[in-house]
Amino acid sequence: MSEILDDRPEVLVVRLGATFPHSSTCVFDKGRGRARFERRLFFIPRRAIEVAFADVVSFEVIEMPPPVDSFDLRVVLASGKRFYLSPAATREETRDIAREVRAFLGLSQEPPP
Repeated sequence: MSEILDDRPEVLVVRLGATFPHSSTCVFDKGRGRARFERRLFFIPRRAIEVAFADVVSFEVIEMPPPVDSFDLRVVLASGKRFYLSPAATREETRDIAREVRAFLGLSQEPPP
């Protein structure tokens, strides 16, 4: 499951994953120049991460071929810190969300190798 909850020129809000076992909500606010990532694992909220847009250097889909067959979103910060977000329901939805977020943040559409 993924959905765009708010898609205005100044704000983008995306919900990713399923209610169980994990989900993520991402809030990108151009007015404040900040991104907030709220994550849940087994209904338990994890520590929210709030960073400046300038600190987000990559928002990419990490894909693993079968037998693992996963497609997770990874956020890389300028400090080198990396964290993962819940994927959307399908690989293509996950790629679409990543493209939309990169466009909103002004990041390169081609993720780094």
